[in-house]
Order: sequence, then structure tokens, then C-alpha cells
Amino acid sequence: MSAQPAGNLPPSPENPLAPPSEVGHIVTQLRRMIVHELDVRIQEEELTSDTSLIDGRLALDSIVLFELITLIEKRFGFEFSDQNLRMEVFASLTALAQHIHHATAQSKQAAAV
Repeated sequence: MSAQPAGNLPPSPENPLAPPSEVGHIVTQLRRMIVHELDVRIQEEELTSDTSLIDGRLALDSIVLFELITLIEKRFGFEFSDQNLRMEVFASLTALAQHIHHATAQSKQAAAV
């Protein structure tokens, strides 16, 4: 089986849902990044795991979303592939956290080979 680039995560049985505690930890980190490292006017308490990054109260524009992607790549040590810069990945903090969990797990697997 050949290794895929980090961030290229097609749905499959090999990519099960991450444990809730790990995803919750990533959601917490994302909330802090958004509030403290981006130019947005929102309180951390206003961001829930279901908060959309592209619609609703937060509605990040393309520039701020690019800044968030850059922060995530640096913080978590992987790069988003072009295929994974889809609206579904940014539909909620949980969806983004799931993607980050899978991408980092895949990067670790590739490094171990």
C-alpha cells in the first residue's frame, strides 16, 4: 500500500472517527487559535464544536481562513492538500478537528515507515 500525502484523506474503513477526547482537545486548540491569533471579534465561549467557519456568526473571509490554515499547518505539522481545501472540512470546528486528527495520524504513520 502506498502512502498518500498528508492531508489527502479519502473516506475509508482505515480512517475511522477519532476518539472524542482527541477531537475535543483539537477543537479547544482551534477555538483558542481563532480567538487569540486571528483578527476576529468573537469570544471563545461563543465558539462551539458545531460552529461553522464559513457561515453564520463566524463567517471567516478567505484571507482570515488562509491565515487559520497556515496556523494549523504550523501547529499540527502537516499541509492541507488541494483536494482537502473543501467546504466540508470547514463546516464546523468538529469537522476541521476530525480532519486535523486524521492528517496528523497519517503523517505519523508515513514517518514511521
